[in-house]
Parts: sequence; structure tokens; C-alpha cells
Amino acid sequence: MRDDDVSEPSLRRRVLVVEDDDALRSSVARVLSRAGFEVTAAATGAAAVAVARGLLPDAAVIDVFLPDAGGLGVARALREACGPTPILFVTGLALAAVREALAPAPVLFKPFTRRQLLASLRRIAA
Repeated sequence: MRDDDVSEPSLRRRVLVVEDDDALRSSVARVLSRAGFEVTAAATGAAAVAVARGLLPDAAVIDVFLPDAGGLGVARALREACGPTPILFVTGLALAAVREALAPAPVLFKPFTRRQLLASLRRIAA
């Protein structure tokens, strides 16, 4: 994720970040924390669902391709465990097929900027 110098207003929302790449997960969590979100991060789908039950996130940022479970499966399990949760999918594959498979869910393609991440999350968590 590129680190644009952007000042964003703060929001107090609980966000679950599910990303297997350690550096990207840390970067996304840092950006969201600085913007005022309460962030919980998980490296796997199983960990995300387990933590979500106690957290009840207001929104989730989920990598489409996780090593233990696909992002769609994690999204389904999260919604079963927590109810309707707005989800922003992120992926490195900027293919029309990926966008079509996830429609109507919002998709953010890597690499993305802080501005794009925050704007996308605001749209789904409003």
C-alpha cells in the first residue's frame, strides 16, 4: 500500500482486517487506527471468524485469497457469526472475473493508497 500524505477525519468503528501478508496487514491496521478506527487484525480466515464472534465488527476488510480459506468463505462465516457485516474485499488480481464474482460487494485492488482504503471503508461502514 502506498502511503500518501492524507489527513482523514476520524471515525470510531470496529474494523476487522483479514490479510495473510504480514506487512500489508500491519500497514492497513496502522492506517485505519490512525484514522480513528478500532482495528483487530487476523492472518487467517479461521482466526478472523474466531475473533469476530467476540468483537462483532462494524465492518471487515478481507483479502480475497487467504491460504486457509477464501475471502468469500470467510465473509459468509463472519456474517453467520456476527450478522450483516459490511465487507470490503481486497485483492492483487485486477481481473474483471474477480470483480464479477464478488459483485455487488466492493473490491479494492492492490496496491491501493490510504485515501482509497479510507474512502472505500467509509462507503461500506456509513
